[in-house]
Amino acid sequence: MVGAAKRAGRYRVGLAAAILLSVALLLAAVACSGAGPTVTPTPTPKPVDPQEELQRTVESLMALRSVAFDLEHLVGSTNLLPGVLMSRAYGKAVVPGEFDITVEGELLFPRSYLEIGMISLGEQAYMTNLVNGQWEEVSQAALPINLSDFGATLASIVDEVQSPRLLGQENVDGVDLYHIGGDITSEVLKGLVPTAGTGFPVALEMWTERDTGMLRRALITGQVVATDVEEAQRQLKLEGANEPVTIEPPEL
Repeated sequence: MVGAAKRAGRYRVGLAAAILLSVALLLAAVACSGAGPTVTPTPTPKPVDPQEELQRTVESLMALRSVAFDLEHLVGSTNLLPGVLMSRAYGKAVVPGEFDITVEGELLFPRSYLEIGMISLGEQAYMTNLVNGQWEEVSQAALPINLSDFGATLASIVDEVQSPRLLGQENVDGVDLYHIGGDITSEVLKGLVPTAGTGFPVALEMWTERDTGMLRRALITGQVVATDVEEAQRQLKLEGANEPVTIEPPEL
């Protein structure tokens, strides 16, 4: 019995040694062949640089050829002409030199709703009469709003933004947008708001397309015109950038 026990013990020791040898040989073979699981590191997303994104927006606006727009006062109004307060201006523009604008506002004396039409066709300009609403041919200088080079006007505003910061990323109607905030002074807006004053601090928020850099929406908060309330707020929306647009003269 003692001999059998010894033989069983030697068998177990030999079996364990064989197993350890097999494992060692397998590990050596794997090491020599270079085989093994390949771990691909997850790439770190590049942080969004708001200054770079705004430069893309400037370039997109400088290349703008046509667009539909809507500039609306969410708080306050603008003195467009003596006795006329503007609450909204919307229409379409073809760059350079052509635009069709409808202005909604209020006539102060007598106090009433007012709608003004303006059309520019290069050297020709038209505007509705404030009294009877009929279209009249006028000089370009007589138009209180001039969007002859709308893209460059907006680009110059974006180019003046100070301390830009990323406020978030959004998806609106299936379009990925960057939400960027920054600061400007009121005189920068003269091309968009002709009666803009000088030196008023203004907060500007912009929503730009992630793929193209094109401006889709802007929120302008703060006093721009001397007669503005301090909490004045204007919203600009752009749609249909570079889509075909035709501006027609009115029937006189």
